[in-house]
Amino acid sequence: MHTPITMESYIADSADETLRLGRSFGASLPKNAVIALFGDLGAGKTTFIKGLVEGAGLLDSRCVSSPTFSLLNIYEGNKTIYHFDLYRLQDKGEFFRSGFDEYFAAGGICCMEWSEKIETELPINSYKVNISYLGQEKRQIEISRPKAEIFVTP
Repeated sequence: MHTPITMESYIADSADETLRLGRSFGASLPKNAVIALFGDLGAGKTTFIKGLVEGAGLLDSRCVSSPTFSLLNIYEGNKTIYHFDLYRLQDKGEFFRSGFDEYFAAGGICCMEWSEKIETELPINSYKVNISYLGQEKRQIEISRPKAEIFVTP
């Protein structure tokens, strides 16, 4: 089945611009949004999430750090943000055995770095954010948004 989406593409010339874009994106997210982030190590995924946490959770981005060893950080704010770093995940089964998929519908916003680890299992209404290097500070950020009609409120 083809998922209807809209695609947006941006160029960020600095980490501050990546942060601002994340903030704007975060402010637009509904509850139960799942954001799958893709990009090389150091591409700016965590910086984007810092902005998202400011925009969606109305929190200070300094509270955000990548949960590389714990796999999950939770930020309580205007909206709760569940921040996953799946880099150390052994396989997608580990994600589901740990019950992490329950956060998809927990009333907050799920952000997942290294989403390719579970890409085939992502909810149909997931947002996808691809961050690519274009230079030392310059990044291309592509956002795929699911169209509103595929969101179903439980």
